[in-house]
Amino acid sequence: MTAVGLILGSGGLHGAAQHAGALAALAEATGWDPRTADVVVGTSAGATTAVSLRAGVSAADLHAHYVGTPLSDEGRAIVDRVTTPLDLDGSPPDGLAADGLAGAGSGGPRSRWPANPLLVLRDLLSTARPRPVVALAGLLPVGTRDGSSLGDRSTQIHPDPWPDQPTWICTVDLRTGKRVVLGRDDVDVAIGPAVQASAAIPGWFRPVEVDGRQLVDGGTHSTTNADLVAALGLDVVVISSSKTLGGTAGPTDDPGTLARAWHARTLWREAQAIRRRGAAVLILEPTAGDLATRKALAAGASDRSGNGLAEICEAARVSALARLALPEAARARGLLAGAAEPPR
Repeated sequence: MTAVGLILGSGGLHGAAQHAGALAALAEATGWDPRTADVVVGTSAGATTAVSLRAGVSAADLHAHYVGTPLSDEGRAIVDRVTTPLDLDGSPPDGLAADGLAGAGSGGPRSRWPANPLLVLRDLLSTARPRPVVALAGLLPVGTRDGSSLGDRSTQIHPDPWPDQPTWICTVDLRTGKRVVLGRDDVDVAIGPAVQASAAIPGWFRPVEVDGRQLVDGGTHSTTNADLVAALGLDVVVISSSKTLGGTAGPTDDPGTLARAWHARTLWREAQAIRRRGAAVLILEPTAGDLATRKALAAGASDRSGNGLAEICEAARVSALARLALPEAARARGLLAGAAEPPR
């Protein structure tokens, strides 16, 4: 039996569309069904995709959802369970946020105090690799917007408290700056609040309280968190990353180039840790051309914008198919094709 790990990184709505396209390409090119992954690691947007897969939504139906083509009967039945509208502006009910502060989206005052400035000191004194985004999360004020629609939608699409198969949702403890992996660590939480916490962008959404911890977006530690599977003895690990840059399509004027370089370096380290244990690693990420498409479609909006999701999803599918056709992807492609075969 071929053991497969699936890593789904952060990236807002654009990231979710990226994952849908990449997973559709994987299924198309290899016959492998991402729903059968032995372990799925989801961060922020990747957490929402992970829950959809574990709920039974196929890669083809994820792609169809974004590009606007009909879903299968099975996929439609699952998706129709979701009735809560998605609200990424996150205006708190009645204009109120945590601690009685009015939400920024409501026009009222918001705190200007840093959420936890000690995270900067911890990062400076740590002998581990720097985590500048964690330090930045400590400097930002506590977010005031309500992210509960993400949690509600995840609960509706996956009514059971947690998937039966290993599903790890990445968050960060705002008090300690440490990564907390829901579904793996000893933390009592249901899937809805877990996804809400994983997507709680520091300074934007309110942290999610779980077991006495104030949890925020797992992307502050790493946009992929792929190192979590390094020691699992997997045969192949597929990483769908929206926050890094792949391919050789040429330079990009993407304003997040410096951040992408940092995230790419982090992902490279994570992938190397996995490869040292003998696993094949397949990284699917946007090309410079894909990013140019995103920039044009979003018209300056953030990755929370719903503009152009169909085009982003389809561009990701095409890019992933091209990546899978390269000689260096042959080992991973063969292993995934073998994993698609029914057991004898």
